Amino acid sequence: MFAWLFIAFWRAEHSGAYFVTSPSVRVLSAVLMLAAFWLFAAALIRKPPILLTAETVLREQGSIFGILRITRHPFLWSLVLWSSVHFVNNADPAGLSLFGYFLALALLGTWPIDKRRARLIGNERWQEVKSKTSNIPFAAILKGQQELIPTIREIGCLVPLIALAAWGTVLHFHESFFGLPVFY
Repeated sequence: MFAWLFIAFWRAEHSGAYFVTSPSVRVLSAVLMLAAFWLFAAALIRKPPILLTAETVLREQGSIFGILRITRHPFLWSLVLWSSVHFVNNADPAGLSLFGYFLALALLGTWPIDKRRARLIGNERWQEVKSKTSNIPFAAILKGQQELIPTIREIGCLVPLIALAAWGTVLHFHESFFGLPVFY
């Protein structure tokens, strides 16, 4: 299904934009994409590898560390940032359809995943997890349920370095890869 959406997007005529973004919006978009790359990298390469093994990890006491201190859904929040940035900067019908779909999927997808995890790890343990984590990035830290400094230490240097390298590569080659410059 996802492949079909991307194929339809690439084959669609990209004309008739509803609005044009300003250079400052595109700079902000680039910064948000760095955050998206960071969340994506943290979801995949740091312990706990929450994207692939969440239920196993969350069953254990003391399992709330690293990216889980920031959000229970780092991959989906990276998708929220990615789709939001592209939704705003691709204001033609094809772009709004594709990126709007992914934005809705990512935003609404966190709730059924949380329900599934509650069922798989048990409601009592899930309530403990929920009391120490948040769906929305940094909400648990802002509420005082988690601390920022241990979180930064646990995530380490590898995640931001990989995110920065991937972000820089995509930023540099965006026009070559996707046919559109980031800054125009």
